[in-house]
Order: sequence, then C-alpha cells, then structure tokens
Amino acid sequence: MAKEQQIEGAQFVQYFGPLLDALRTLGGSGTPSEVVEQIAADLKISDEAQADLLASGTPRFPNQVAWARFYLAREGLLDASKRGVWSLTDKGRSTSLSADQARALFLKWVRVFAEARKRRQAETPQPSEATPTDESPSVGGYREELLALLLSLPPAGFETPVGCRGGRGAFRPVTGRRSRSGRRSASGYRGCCDTPCTAR
Repeated sequence: MAKEQQIEGAQFVQYFGPLLDALRTLGGSGTPSEVVEQIAADLKISDEAQADLLASGTPRFPNQVAWARFYLAREGLLDASKRGVWSLTDKGRSTSLSADQARALFLKWVRVFAEARKRRQAETPQPSEATPTDESPSVGGYREELLALLLSLPPAGFETPVGCRGGRGAFRPVTGRRSRSGRRSASGYRGCCDTPCTAR
C-alpha cells in the first residue's frame, strides 16, 4: 500500500505527455525555461501554482517538469546529450502519451531502477573478518612508527600540524572571552589550544 501511495505521489508523471507536446510546439527542442513556460501555457497553469515551492525552496512546477524530462530521456524519447537543451528524438516526435501510458512508463523505470539497485547490492562484497597476514603491521608497529615520527619533528614542525593546521579548521570561536594576555582576538577565533601557534 505504501508503494502504491508513493506512485500516486509522483505528480510529475502528469507532465510526460505535455512535455512531449510542448517540445513539438517549440519545433522539437527548447531550453528548460522555454519548455516549462510552454507547458504552463498549454495546461493553463496559474501563476500561483507555478510559484508553489518545495520544502527546499525550489519551485515545484519546474522541478516536476525536470523529473518528467529525466524519465522521458531514460525511455529514449528525449535527447539528453546536450546540456541546457531539451530535444525530441525521432521516437519522441512520433510518441504521444496518455495518462495511463505515462504511468506505465514510470512504473517500468521504477522496476528497472529497483532491479539495478538490487544487482549493485548483490555485487558489493560483504565485509568479512580480515585475517592478519605477514604483510599486515601489528598495532604496536603503528604506535612505534608514530612515536618515532613525532620525536623526529622540530618544535615548529610539531605545533603547526597539531596546533591549528595552518588554518581556521581547528580554531574555536571566541564568545566574550579574552585571551590570557587580556586581548580579544581580532578574527573572533582563538587557537585550538592555549599555546602560541607558529602558523599565525
């Protein structure tokens, strides 16, 4: 039932046929905005309906038309090779879609995408327990290697990567506090630790 409600909720399917018709009216191709305007004119969609926004702030109507274009391109009715231009293929020029045909086309691609997703999941190797090999360093080996690296660094070489890493990534915002010297930070940030940073 939830799947049926999801399919019912795919409102962009209603624009499959009108999108093909709009492109035919425009001579076979057009920019996305031209196509959206043509569909709005053909279907007499009010300005209020066109101004309706999704939760993301994107206008709903052009978004739904773009989704319709996606499925029509997958079906081979639209040419998706040129960015910013929507055009009919030979198959698209000779195709008219009723509401039932549009829904059947959509359901076909829902199944295709679901099967592809299952295939990818089946092909993805499942995590297995790794067995240690002679080439795998021991945990202690990493520890010793890191300690040797840290001990070989000069003080400035240690403070820069560990302190602020040369940028604000590790800095904390100053909220009404003063530094130990009593001055406020000009940038509004203080270092990641209370030691002076050599990167500044």
